[in-house]
Amino acid sequence: MDVTMFCNLACIHCPYETVTKLKGKGRQNLDVALHTKLIDEIATTGKGHCQFLRYTGDGEPLLHPNLAEMIAYAHQKTGLPINVTTNGMLLTEERTRALLEAGVGVFDVSIDAHSQEVYGKVRVKGILEVTYEATHRLIRLIKEYGGNAKVMVSFVRQPLNLHEAAPFEAYWKAAGADFVVLRNLHSCGGNVPAKAKELWALAPVPRKPCLYPWERMVLKADGELTYCPADWKHIANIGNLADTTLADIWQGPALQALRNAHLSGDFSKHSFCGGCPDWSVIKWPGEGRSYATVMHEFDAQKGQNEKTAALEAGIA
Repeated sequence: MDVTMFCNLACIHCPYETVTKLKGKGRQNLDVALHTKLIDEIATTGKGHCQFLRYTGDGEPLLHPNLAEMIAYAHQKTGLPINVTTNGMLLTEERTRALLEAGVGVFDVSIDAHSQEVYGKVRVKGILEVTYEATHRLIRLIKEYGGNAKVMVSFVRQPLNLHEAAPFEAYWKAAGADFVVLRNLHSCGGNVPAKAKELWALAPVPRKPCLYPWERMVLKADGELTYCPADWKHIANIGNLADTTLADIWQGPALQALRNAHLSGDFSKHSFCGGCPDWSVIKWPGEGRSYATVMHEFDAQKGQNEKTAALEAGIA
């Protein structure tokens, strides 16, 4: 769920400044009623199919005024693992406690630097000290709560920060982060032209299908549904949740035609996917670690922890 079109930073690898911010007063937050509709469907029709929920955005999700309440509803109705992806700048103690109580299972803090000098250039308007302090506090509060919540810190490799990747990883492993993810920069669906050109030059031939049409659905803040998390310009919309259902879109002819295009390699009627090179760095199950596999690892670990606790309680 891309819950907001607003952001407090201007990261150089993100299309927010050049795409979403330009919408000005047309920007919005996800309507709570639409969120409720989505969660109710996932809890019924989608039960056993949907694997996890991720709250992110074409901006900073903590700017949504009802985020904690929406997550609490989702947790209560579905029981699914819930992820919140944030830049961490707004992760105050009060917000952290509210999100923990709401049922967030994984906090994904995007940082991308290990010094203020680099952070200020990559995550423009950001203050590294604030983000680091918030992340340390998050790790501490999770221990205090005694739950199964995990902390993931991420680092997108790019020319300005490559020399900080190793010290960043070592620092956060020592600090108690559960996952330290070093990601390769992609083109955000072709919206970063220089990176898109680079990826096309390195892309294998023949082209393989992209995972996304089979793996995920994205609800945008304006209610539009898309199959691609990199669809910043809302080109790949295939319906609006206000007048359809997730099941109708997932099983419908438009998405099936797109899957067939990926299987055949014929993108003549699918220009968005045809012009995107990011498929070349997106991993299918069995090809390596992906976002989904990290979430599955968390869920499996959580299940084992709960089983262990139940056994210990029985022994006691």
